[in-house]
Amino acid sequence: MGTPIAVVGMAVRAPGGIADLDAYWSAILHARDLTGDLPADRRDAFGAAWDGMVTRGGYLDAAFDFDPKFFGIAPKEARVLDPQHRLLLEVAWEAFEHAAIPVAAVAASTGVFVGITGRDYWQWLSGDPNSYWTIGNGHAFAAGRVAYTLGLGGPVFALDTACSSSLVSVHTACRALAAGDCDVALAGGVNLVLAPGTTRAVAQTGALSPQGRSRPFDADANGFVRGEGCGLLLLKRLADARRDRDRVLAVIGGTGINHDGRTATFTTPNVSAQAGLIDTVLAAAGVSARDVGYHEAHGTGTPLGDPAELEAVVAALGRRDGRPLYVGSVKGNLGHTESAAGVLGLVKAVLCLHHRTIAPQANYRALNPRVDLSGTGIEIPGSPVPWDDRLGPCASTSSYGMSGTNAFAVLSPAPPPEPAAAVPAPRGFPVSAATPGALAELAGRYAAHLAALPGADYPAFASTATGGRTRLKHAVWVEAADPGGAATALAALAAGETHPAVRALGADEPVPVPPGRAVVSLPGYPWQRGTYLSAPV
Repeated sequence: MGTPIAVVGMAVRAPGGIADLDAYWSAILHARDLTGDLPADRRDAFGAAWDGMVTRGGYLDAAFDFDPKFFGIAPKEARVLDPQHRLLLEVAWEAFEHAAIPVAAVAASTGVFVGITGRDYWQWLSGDPNSYWTIGNGHAFAAGRVAYTLGLGGPVFALDTACSSSLVSVHTACRALAAGDCDVALAGGVNLVLAPGTTRAVAQTGALSPQGRSRPFDADANGFVRGEGCGLLLLKRLADARRDRDRVLAVIGGTGINHDGRTATFTTPNVSAQAGLIDTVLAAAGVSARDVGYHEAHGTGTPLGDPAELEAVVAALGRRDGRPLYVGSVKGNLGHTESAAGVLGLVKAVLCLHHRTIAPQANYRALNPRVDLSGTGIEIPGSPVPWDDRLGPCASTSSYGMSGTNAFAVLSPAPPPEPAAAVPAPRGFPVSAATPGALAELAGRYAAHLAALPGADYPAFASTATGGRTRLKHAVWVEAADPGGAATALAALAAGETHPAVRALGADEPVPVPPGRAVVSLPGYPWQRGTYLSAPV
């Protein structure tokens, strides 16, 4: 077996205004179709160039909005910085927050592995080129900027294998962790649809759905719609995560990549290559096919691609022992998010494991007639399925690139946590932000969170807020022994009022860090965004 890798933090952006994991899971669990019309800012910028194309897709809200001041970026630079790079900065910060790991604590040994394909923002740049154009839009700089801005010293890669880019990035990160090249890794990908040229090129392949719907595995499947998103995982070797008492969301037991080789055409999938990759990774991870209870497929919704993929799944994961295997694809919710697709599917698989529930397949009515799953144990879930003992304990994810590069990963549930060290009753906790406005907004988020928090969970909240957040410029100490008192004090801070339990912290003033380590999810940082864009050529 290889080196097991712990997923200790995750963060996402997805269509439908989704900016956190809870919203992402809710949308998936309720089989929501998050696709919609092309945003006006994209259509208006290029006008008639969009005419005659399927433009319905999975689009992010306010794709050009950004908080450059937080990252020390001047407005002039922010305007020419590819919004994909901006997304990566924010989502990277959120992944560290979700893991409750201050960036500086691990910066020297953290690597960055980013899947990125699109270059649409070049078409928005006008006027005389300046020094920011290349470093703001080249693929290498997407990963390099994250490392530079956060001060990360590990290996840094931007990878482009088309649609499999982000899962190949996760694979590369796992290999780097196993080799000792880094001790922590940020891995994932990003995709935005900002100009019509790439959509027109994709349309010419015949892969887009004329009706503007992604229907993985469905009898009515006739192509996909393009989608946008960003997902990043924070990874550590499992042994290190347990030593450090991190919260482990799932364990990556093995990953692998291969290529379709020479097929009928450059973009024709190779069933044998796909099935062989699954077999190889499972064997290396010490996992049998019957151990896999859920498989998150590439599943784009093309009438020929889905049957080929399911043929490979049947060959590698099918079973005749009565134990079911459920197969789904998040592209039914999001559209095809291309260079972010693999990691957003992997996040879905982690959440299914974490919540012990297999989510229903969005946009699914009846099985594609080119597929025969009888006697294979494979089912497409039409409603939520409890992950009980009839199912294998593991999950797997596939991602296939139009380049021919295939990627596969197998996950197991998080192991039982180490016996928790007692977290003493807290005296209080710090709250900090980069600006006074963000501090007030974060205080309001904390207050709302604490208002519904049971008293027994308050020590874990205070421990995470104290030891699991980066100390920023504007900081206060909230003196409170219970969640109700803390919520009242924070509500006053959010309203701009003074409160006896709240005092400003000096720049170098230490705060008491309680012994032990507890990690719980807290409200994320409130970005203070503005719109930054260049006029298109």
